[in-house]
Amino acid sequence: MTFVKMVDEATRLSARLFIIAGDLFDTEKITGRSVERVTDVIERHADIDFLYLPGNHEGTAFLDKIASMPKNLKVFGDGWTYFDYGEVVVAGRNVLTENMFSELTLDPERKNIVVLHGALKDYSGASDGISLPDAAECPIGYLALGHYHSYTEYKLSEKASAVYSGTPEGRGFDEVGEHGFVLVDTDTTPIHHKFCPAAKRRVRMVKVNISGCARRIDVEDACMAALCGIPSVDLVRLVLTGDRPPEFYPDLKAITDRFTDRYYYFEVKDESKLRIDPEAYAYDKSLKGEFIRLVYSREDLSAEMKDKIIRCGINALLGEDCDI
Repeated sequence: MTFVKMVDEATRLSARLFIIAGDLFDTEKITGRSVERVTDVIERHADIDFLYLPGNHEGTAFLDKIASMPKNLKVFGDGWTYFDYGEVVVAGRNVLTENMFSELTLDPERKNIVVLHGALKDYSGASDGISLPDAAECPIGYLALGHYHSYTEYKLSEKASAVYSGTPEGRGFDEVGEHGFVLVDTDTTPIHHKFCPAAKRRVRMVKVNISGCARRIDVEDACMAALCGIPSVDLVRLVLTGDRPPEFYPDLKAITDRFTDRYYYFEVKDESKLRIDPEAYAYDKSLKGEFIRLVYSREDLSAEMKDKIIRCGINALLGEDCDI
């Protein structure tokens, strides 16, 4: 859906080129329906050339499954492949090599866009990625990159940038923030670009400090305040932080039940820590005091494991279920 929306936006803007810098698909296991959907969209926008660089995720799987190649789908080969659009030339290659930029032929009088897929390296002669210093020696006006999943810009020269567009949609909670595409304007000198948000859903990591909460309902109220204003279409992970006394723990099930229907996806993680002063229990003759002293005396247990054991033990003493 996001791909279709981006193509519709390209049509609205009268874009001439739609550059895909690799990883059009996330896997080599691509359904026939997905291939048909993408190729149909490409064919129906004959006024746009789709310049496609296969990525490391899908390899040649997409191309292998195309029954009839659309005329406006142009594919970069293993070596430097050039597409000429008058004042603008687009060059790209599928295979990265140590000396590949010395083989790149570009006219400095034209506006040159280069498309590559891989990791940027800050040293010359990189054989395991894309050398930023080597690229800077070439008359590149804009370096369109694929591989990293978040929008990132690097200075290639005083007038040019190397840009990862990122994924149009966040794929997990390690990809929070805005996602979309990059609009490249070749009518300007130098080439201008800007990031355009396009994701239907935003992946969000929301942290809530529960250190000052005395009751479970206080935790829920703090969560409510932190979640205020987040659209219902988003994917949300709520992370509880801070510290708490051993007798108090958040009710994760209650929090999940309260908020899960408000978002496309919702989950809660408890990363809060026990706030225990061992000295306060040094002479405590209760079962709880003896238990806490015993756990804290174990040098073979990590702080995280001690936290879990004490929580289970306190829950048991209070007649509560243990949700660990």
